[in-house]
Amino acid sequence: MIKTNLPIVSVVICVINPHPIYFVEAVGSILQQTLKDFELIIIEEPSSASAGDILKKFDDDRIRHFLHPFRTSLIEQRNRGIEYAKTNLIAVLDSDDIAEPDRLEKQVAYLNSHPEVGVLGAQLHLIDSEGRTIGYRHYPTGPDVIAETMKLFNPIGQPSVMYRKSLVKSMGGYNYTRYSVNSDYELWCRLASNGVKLANLKEVLVRYRIHPMGMKTTKLREVVKATIDIKQKYFHGRMGPRALLRLWIEKMLLLLPPLLVLKLFLRMNLKNRPPYSGA
Repeated sequence: MIKTNLPIVSVVICVINPHPIYFVEAVGSILQQTLKDFELIIIEEPSSASAGDILKKFDDDRIRHFLHPFRTSLIEQRNRGIEYAKTNLIAVLDSDDIAEPDRLEKQVAYLNSHPEVGVLGAQLHLIDSEGRTIGYRHYPTGPDVIAETMKLFNPIGQPSVMYRKSLVKSMGGYNYTRYSVNSDYELWCRLASNGVKLANLKEVLVRYRIHPMGMKTTKLREVVKATIDIKQKYFHGRMGPRALLRLWIEKMLLLLPPLLVLKLFLRMNLKNRPPYSGA
């Protein structure tokens, strides 16, 4: 009998036009994890820059690099990552973000001890283009609170997520195409509506980069539109006063200039202190 030694977890990074500094930092943050038994899957689509040239410098056999012959979409990239993953636990990271060294170790330990949880996120430390602190995103931790919070906003930070491949595949993977953003929020709502439990660790495990060229800033108005659309699809007739007020505010944001929308978004969602710091 042939014995196969599978890694404990698969990490998926999707990339187009890799930044020479940010992408190196993202990959390096995974290769320096305290948990060493993983595979790192790079899903690349063609651009003027090559992730392959950067990855050769790491010379690490845990890296699996897949270059698609033509451009598709982020949804298709993410779903290819799911297909290529050898393990049932999949962690994701954006190509310009940084995972804290103990991220994989803590998330794997939690999911192994909580088999009822299908999706696990963490708190986020927001940084700018130079790596300086902008603030923190605080997310609820318990499954029941998260399920209720979904009516207000996306309570799971996509770049911090680790999930069970079997569950996500059984629900059709990422498939939200009405807008080019927020496929993660739609997936979490779809999973929760089918009884899947989602949770967040209280620790900050990812440094989430916001910079002028990032999709996080250039497509913020589209994010707001998609958020409204998803809420109306999954929670129509089930929102309380607080959720309805937030929905109204989001609709009003669409009437404002993009730069003002970004400033208001950051003011609504950022905190000065790390979550659960006791300060």
